[in-house]
Amino acid sequence: MSLVEPVLAEAAAEEVEDQQTLSENAVYVIDDDLAVLEFLRLSLDLAGYQPRCYQSASLFLQEVVDLVPGVVISDQVMAEMPGLELQRKLIESLPAFRFILISGYPRTSLAVASMRLGAISVLDKPFDRRELLDAVAEGFRQLEISREQSAALPPMLPDGGSYLSLLSRQELIVIRLVYEGATNKAISIQMGLSVKTVEKHRSRAMRKLQVNSVAGLVRLVQREQASLPSDRRVQ
Repeated sequence: MSLVEPVLAEAAAEEVEDQQTLSENAVYVIDDDLAVLEFLRLSLDLAGYQPRCYQSASLFLQEVVDLVPGVVISDQVMAEMPGLELQRKLIESLPAFRFILISGYPRTSLAVASMRLGAISVLDKPFDRRELLDAVAEGFRQLEISREQSAALPPMLPDGGSYLSLLSRQELIVIRLVYEGATNKAISIQMGLSVKTVEKHRSRAMRKLQVNSVAGLVRLVQREQASLPSDRRVQ
């Protein structure tokens, strides 16, 4: 063994460790107010995170496909694109990120809309540093749970295939409604089918998706969203 090999091995190990640390601490901050952006950057940096700042949603979206999953913090009121719209775009393309929305104009309807899209929290200005850090910590806790749960899901299909694409139209409708929390009886009324028929569609769909619980179904659907055309996504 040459003297160079141990050095290269050590460097490779350090690089892997750095990448793992980055994935565990990466926070992406989007705000067109430089003062707020600097406050958030400093608060996150002091807490041990690795903040990356953007002055617009479009700048962030240009890079997002190359970024490791992490927590996104976005202001709602921005000239180019509001934070809620950015959240929707992330869900459509990269649902692995966790999202925190900041609003200077508290509105219940905005908070409800963002939370329905999966936001960790909606912080109303002025908020204190502890509120921010608690929300970020919760985001990383959810990401860790998601990584652990993904290990139990069926393997990714080759060539970007989707398990949801294996379903018939009726099965997909049933799965959409189950994903939204509907019971078999509610689904039967909405679709005009017997409960027994709904149960058959649901059972057949779950076998095709290779999941055996609603929790597993939800996790698989969230993983699958990015690979499906918009007309076949579970909304």
